[in-house]
Amino acid sequence: MKIIKYIVLTIVFLVVALVIIGFLMPSTRHVERSVSINSKPDVVFAYVNDLKSWNTWSPWFKMDPQSKMVFSEPSAGAGANYTWDSQNKNVGKGKLTIEESVAASLVKTKLEFEGMNESYAYFKFEPEGEATKVTWGFDANLGNNPFFRLMGTMMDKMMGDIFNSGLADLKKVSEETPIAPVEEPVLAPADSIK
Repeated sequence: MKIIKYIVLTIVFLVVALVIIGFLMPSTRHVERSVSINSKPDVVFAYVNDLKSWNTWSPWFKMDPQSKMVFSEPSAGAGANYTWDSQNKNVGKGKLTIEESVAASLVKTKLEFEGMNESYAYFKFEPEGEATKVTWGFDANLGNNPFFRLMGTMMDKMMGDIFNSGLADLKKVSEETPIAPVEEPVLAPADSIK
């Protein structure tokens, strides 16, 4: 009976210790990875700015190609979004929205994962001679959950590997199958219309 009592007390002590350590961890985490792509910024930007193009390079799509996805119309630019629903626990259910889109320069997104706080990601496109440096960053709010905060210590490694995989695929499609950037329509001056 004494042994069971010590085992229970040890388990309780460990759980309490983990909770305390979790509360001492930061509530936010930042992950960032970059790659150089032998393509112009507007070409690479086109693959990121149009959410329907994400299936050609997104690591999340590769995890579950059977995921149910619903895209907004339009599917590109600020305000565009898609929802997903997957039976794969690593993909889950949620919504991604483009919050800001600056042509050939920046795409910022908001991520809403079911059961978690909102997170934000960004893609920066910087010319490097004939190539483009693409930086994919992610800022997570882990809230007050001590176990999420503890798991946050592994986030850079886990998410970093996923980002590297996605960036490698983005590099491949951008270099092998460049898509034409969406051009803004040029309107004739009002006084020239008869």
